Amino acid sequence: MNTVWWYILAAIIVGSILKYLVMNPWAWVAIDIGVFVAVYIILRRYPWINLKRSITFFGCLTLVNIFVDLGIVSGLIGNIVLLVLLGWMMFGQGGGGQGGRQRPRHPWHK
Repeated sequence: MNTVWWYILAAIIVGSILKYLVMNPWAWVAIDIGVFVAVYIILRRYPWINLKRSITFFGCLTLVNIFVDLGIVSGLIGNIVLLVLLGWMMFGQGGGGQGGRQRPRHPWHK
C-alpha cells in the first residue's frame, strides 16, 4: 500500500475516534467534513493520483456518513451504499478492472 493511503487511513481513523468522544450529531458532521478536507489536502500533494476520481469517492463516502450520522439513512442502507460505491470504484468506469492493455514501461519489456 502506498504511503499516501496510509495517511488517508490515519485521517479516517482519527475522525472516527473523535466521533466516539463527542456525542453531538452536528459535531459528527463537522468532523466528517474536516476529514474530507484533510483527505483533499493529502491527495492534492501527489501528482500521480487521479484527484478527480479520488475526491468523488471520498465525497460520496462523506455524504453517506453524514446521512447516517444525522439519522436520515439507516446504518444498514449506508453500508450497502458504501459497498456499491466501492464496487463502482473498483469495477466501474475506468476502474482498476477495466481498460485496455497497459503500455509497457520500457520498449524492451515485453
